[in-house]
Amino acid sequence: MAIPILPELAAIAIAYVTLTIVVQRKLINYKRIKEIKKEMDSKMKELKQMGATATKEMTDAKQKEIMLLTSESMKHQIKGMIIILPISILLYYVALPALFPSQATVIVLSYTLPYRTFFIIVAFVLGLISTMLLSLYERAVAKRQQPVTAQ
Repeated sequence: MAIPILPELAAIAIAYVTLTIVVQRKLINYKRIKEIKKEMDSKMKELKQMGATATKEMTDAKQKEIMLLTSESMKHQIKGMIIILPISILLYYVALPALFPSQATVIVLSYTLPYRTFFIIVAFVLGLISTMLLSLYERAVAKRQQPVTAQ
């Protein structure tokens, strides 16, 4: 039985994706993550340049530096998940079943989907699109902020 819940589910998915983006932008220091990535790339390049001529102690020290940077990056990224994961679980297992009957389905392009599956698909697609758009926007802003060099 298809119940006309498509617009409501889409609106909830849009609100969820918006909330996750806002939480991530407030809690995660993306500037620092980019700095860490540059540092890691530099350390990896140094490690490759050292090659077989380096001593085990030198390579171990360089790998330890890389691991410390990786750990710091992960700490920054996990901050948002600490907030987002409980919200996701509550939404998926408590709010959606309370709002919609358990047999509710959505028909999209002749496919009949359970409402939870439709919600996940919409949230996933919107999340990907918004992430790509934000990335493009940040690149454009960074490019505009770079000083113009004389040639």
